[in-house]
Amino acid sequence: MKASMPIMASYIALGLACGIVLYDAGFSVLAIFLMSLLVYAGAAQFLAGSMVALGAAVPSVILMVFFLNLRHILMSASISMYVKNKSLGFLGLFGHTLSDESFGINYSRFQKDDWTANEAMVTSLFNYFAWTMSTVLGGIIGSQFAINTLIMNYALIAMFICMMVMQFVSNTHIIVGSVSVVLSVVLTVVLQHNIALVIATVLASFVGYYLENKSLEEGVSVND
Repeated sequence: MKASMPIMASYIALGLACGIVLYDAGFSVLAIFLMSLLVYAGAAQFLAGSMVALGAAVPSVILMVFFLNLRHILMSASISMYVKNKSLGFLGLFGHTLSDESFGINYSRFQKDDWTANEAMVTSLFNYFAWTMSTVLGGIIGSQFAINTLIMNYALIAMFICMMVMQFVSNTHIIVGSVSVVLSVVLTVVLQHNIALVIATVLASFVGYYLENKSLEEGVSVND
């Protein structure tokens, strides 16, 4: 609980906002609950709400959520060594409740403290519970009061910018981020459809793949 409290506090604030945004986009309180319970992806839920509000097709929403959450594969792989002796059921629940924040605190504790897989699971479950209940409460608040969600758009953009900047750990990441921004704008203007964001994401990923391979080849040549 002590390890989870800082994350839970932030989840309550963001969860309330997310619930309000989702309700304003047309989701019922039950749908908000099921989405948080089954999808459990804070940034992706904000994104899905915004896309639905803009009239995006369901396949486009699913694809964008999928690409946005691909980082969970890397996080799960990084932390798998600490829970590899657990049952398949444990791993399934642990993987489902793994978020950026849960990963950060659990990975840090595994490296520095005498942290167990069970403690990591409980930490993730506390955060999972806080997020789910907060989004539901946000949906209830949105259903009872007329709240102007315009400010949420700026909060969402700020959150995504923060997430993007955190990924800028090398020149390759900066180039890929810049390419994705330019492609997103150009393709959106040309195609006039939200699928442009998916195409831009895939194309930018190929650019990153090419640059990393080229960098590795040059490194091998220099060593040779």
